[in-house]
Amino acid sequence: MKNVWLSNLDYQVYKIKNINEAARPKAKDDDEEEMPEDEEEMPEDDEEEGPESKLNNRQKMMYELYEEVVEMHGKFNQTAKANGAHYAPASANPFKEKGMACANCVYFIGGGGCEIVSGKIEPMAICKLWIIPEELIKK
Repeated sequence: MKNVWLSNLDYQVYKIKNINEAARPKAKDDDEEEMPEDEEEMPEDDEEEGPESKLNNRQKMMYELYEEVVEMHGKFNQTAKANGAHYAPASANPFKEKGMACANCVYFIGGGGCEIVSGKIEPMAICKLWIIPEELIKK
């Protein structure tokens, strides 16, 4: 019998290594011509424009991995059980004044939805899976 869990784990480790490689600055080849300082490099067409572009490398990796988990197993539910996101409604979120709320999370879908948690999501609620850009969290 094939151990599917291990093969999925191996895949995730492989994916993490590739994400790390992509995030690591590349060494400049001796053959590459250096651009003159007065010319700006043109942005690539495939650069991210959404909230994910404001994440640090760890958050980007978490974002990709949670998306992969949801693709394989479906959305997390709102409970505090094994498949739950430990969702707390706005009335129970002690961190909302600091910007730690669903509305600032990269997974939040306006109108009360979430990419990875099922059910109606309040903008000022919170769960354990949040990924919020650092600039949106108040000190």
